[in-house]
Amino acid sequence: MRKAIITIALLAVAVSMSAQESNTKNYERKGDTFVQVQSEILPNDQVTAYKWEDAKGNQYPIILHTYTKGDKAGRTTCYVIRTSAKTGKEYRYFLPNGEEIAKEIINENE
Repeated sequence: MRKAIITIALLAVAVSMSAQESNTKNYERKGDTFVQVQSEILPNDQVTAYKWEDAKGNQYPIILHTYTKGDKAGRTTCYVIRTSAKTGKEYRYFLPNGEEIAKEIINENE
């Protein structure tokens, strides 16, 4: 019984430590100012000079994404990185008609 309790306690400690390590900072502190660090962009993605403006007037840089797996493998679409107003977490928002937008961007840059 004692071994089981010790094992469970050690597992709980290991899980909490790995959870703390996975919470990487997405900000940097410079004096009294906290500066957001750029989000991770997948290695096969490319940030463009083009911007996406949402209904509220916020502008985001458009990122081209090429699918590598599944039915869409080899096709290119685009997304922007947005921040949730409720949680403050960043997420990828794939644009509606992203494939057509990506084709226009690619054709202009050839």
